[in-house]
Amino acid sequence: MNTISGAPSIAKDIDGHAPGEPAWGGEVSIACHENEVPAFAAAEIERLHGHLYCLPSWLAMTGQIDGASTYVASKGGAPAAVLLYQREKNAVTVVSEFVHLGEDDIRRFAAHMFDSCPAVTRITFNRVRTDLRSLPYPWHAVSHTEDMIIDLPPSVQEYDARVGKNMRRNIKRYTSALLHDFPTYAYRVKDAAEIGEQEIRDIIRLGRIRMESKNIAPRYTEVETQWIVQLAKRCGLVGIATVDGQVCAGAIGFRIGENYFMHVIAHDPRFNDYSLGILCYYHTICEGIARGGKRFHLLQGRYGYKVRLLAERHDIRHIDIYRSPLHAVAHSRRIFRKALDGHLLAVKQWLLHDAERSEFRVARYIGGIVNRLRQRKRAAGGSSVG
Repeated sequence: MNTISGAPSIAKDIDGHAPGEPAWGGEVSIACHENEVPAFAAAEIERLHGHLYCLPSWLAMTGQIDGASTYVASKGGAPAAVLLYQREKNAVTVVSEFVHLGEDDIRRFAAHMFDSCPAVTRITFNRVRTDLRSLPYPWHAVSHTEDMIIDLPPSVQEYDARVGKNMRRNIKRYTSALLHDFPTYAYRVKDAAEIGEQEIRDIIRLGRIRMESKNIAPRYTEVETQWIVQLAKRCGLVGIATVDGQVCAGAIGFRIGENYFMHVIAHDPRFNDYSLGILCYYHTICEGIARGGKRFHLLQGRYGYKVRLLAERHDIRHIDIYRSPLHAVAHSRRIFRKALDGHLLAVKQWLLHDAERSEFRVARYIGGIVNRLRQRKRAAGGSSVG
């Protein structure tokens, strides 16, 4: 089981240079806390990396933190990068996910691990956002998923202008239809101090119902639900739609630094004709702007509605780094498998999400067929649920 401590099991100052590369002139010091996450790490990870999926609490909830070690690179005595990793035999795997790292950060981490751990022959970043171009080691990268991010303007008025006339018209039309058919409809956004546990559980329950209606296995376990409740009461931003005082839709998000993250979006399937999901997204994003947020992460899934809400795709990559060309050759089967998986994923994502938005008519036709077949399959499965 992971321990919490402020004292490192290994700590040393090094210049962090990779073999054959110039040193950083002693500006960077690196400390590794083996098999522990120090007490200061969580706050530093939030400050430096600011992503939901690299929080120690997320990694603990998903079962990735037991036995984890902590890498801390400091400049001028202050941490500049804090990464959690697992070491097993000859491999080091960074379990901090969706962190945005520069090329120097990755090079420095690899150099330290290869220099300090002679048995390590492969370093893996499972899911990292980076513009990595080159390393002094053999490496292989494939796109693994994406983070759909909205760069928020300074005002809601500017956001409205950017989303365009069609989106503004649809928001008004959906809202008018709801109020006409359900006069008690209301949407309210609450922050951490106001959020009630039952409201969160009601939204998650609707998420399960929605998934089951699409023949998708619900993913919200009681463990994750408790984690959502705890984090929401610390840094949550929760939008709640009600009719006759009952929750009929909602959005559960979190604020970490200047970033907002949409974690749960759900509505009662009985309100499908009113696009309640889009309304939840829109109103919660607007609230994030009003509260001074800089970015709103809609996370994974390159759906068209996220693009219409102005989210841009940022690729999240899987990266393997090898100590030498010989070690890369020894892992040739792994490299081939990862490359094949990456190409298959790219084709799947194109068929499901990109083809229908293509400028080419044939691509749009193919994408339409694929999505109709997908919807038919889900509808057939959903009819047998419950």
